Amino acid sequence: MMQPSLKLAVRPSTVVKQQKILEVATILFLEQGYRDTALDQIVQRCGGSKQTLYRYFGCKEGLFKAVLAHNLESLEDVFDFSEKASLPVESCLVSFGQDYIHRLCTNPVLGLYRIVAADFHQHADITDFFLANGPDKKHQYLIAYLASDKVAQQLAILSPEQACCNLLALLKQDFFYTTLLGKPLPDKKCLDQQIRQSVSAFIRMYQPAR
Repeated sequence: MMQPSLKLAVRPSTVVKQQKILEVATILFLEQGYRDTALDQIVQRCGGSKQTLYRYFGCKEGLFKAVLAHNLESLEDVFDFSEKASLPVESCLVSFGQDYIHRLCTNPVLGLYRIVAADFHQHADITDFFLANGPDKKHQYLIAYLASDKVAQQLAILSPEQACCNLLALLKQDFFYTTLLGKPLPDKKCLDQQIRQSVSAFIRMYQPAR
């Protein structure tokens, strides 16, 4: 079997074609699921040929991996703390929490998570790829922030890795599981209030002993 190529080619025209395929494939996978989406449907919407699609991505599974990589890449800005670095720690974590919950609990990330859980739970290659390009990679940015000197001036964090897990658990509450089951997020005012409460609880958890 051909190995999928997840790197976009250098030629601008090819990049545009691949981007369009990824965008159309994302829509169809979210609408119909992985199993019920045919490559012919993607070709029909994008134009071109199935041979071109095979050349770019190798196979249907390779295309799905590329869709995962493309959409998980969009989480980079959520975990980018460089633009929030000037904010006080609590304000920075509230801003992060708002972005994180909105992105995690809405499509495309939420829908792709459903597909991975439903169709690939016994397929280690896809689940490992999803974890490596999603949580495992993105959480490192939060861990680095929690280990920074700025945070250390305010919070007593012995294990940034454990603190990362604690913060994300506080932020997610039941939001992720309820939205995974098709329930909507609370309205913005209610959601923001709960996120602020979660961050406040995290700050109290790691306040230095007096």
